Amino acid sequence: MGHVQRSVVVNAPPEEVFGLQVDTDRYGEWVDHFAGLDGEPAALAEGGSFRWRMKLWKLAFRLRSTVVALDPPHRYQEEIRGLVRGTLTKTVAPQKRRTQLSWTLNYRVPGGPFGVAVDWLIAHRLADRAVLHSLQGAKRVLEAPKKPATQRGGYRRQTAVR
Repeated sequence: MGHVQRSVVVNAPPEEVFGLQVDTDRYGEWVDHFAGLDGEPAALAEGGSFRWRMKLWKLAFRLRSTVVALDPPHRYQEEIRGLVRGTLTKTVAPQKRRTQLSWTLNYRVPGGPFGVAVDWLIAHRLADRAVLHSLQGAKRVLEAPKKPATQRGGYRRQTAVR
């Protein structure tokens, strides 16, 4: 059984960080190897599930995630079935002015001794890289400067140039 645990500190409030973690419409902005959703869930709730695709190299894989625990804005846990079987726990912990986002992935590659060999050779590095890049993507999206609101009719007022 594989275990990957990573965390990142984000300059954003906990509610915003948690909101990004459960917003399936925005997964494409920050989740590593994400290739799309197969039907969108109306809202994430305990016991709810959704199907999604990931792409590694030129291979596409279909996965199903089931929400096991949902405790906004602190913890979100999902069970993943497909290429691997695992549990992904996302924890949001407020700090003084920032928020710590932690992911813990416990997974198993099916296939008995062959699955153990695949995990040892390839899967652990891929899982570690996917978790790390997804956390860095979430940090990038959350810390991106906010676009200023436009005025009347979508046009910004322009000052005269001398």
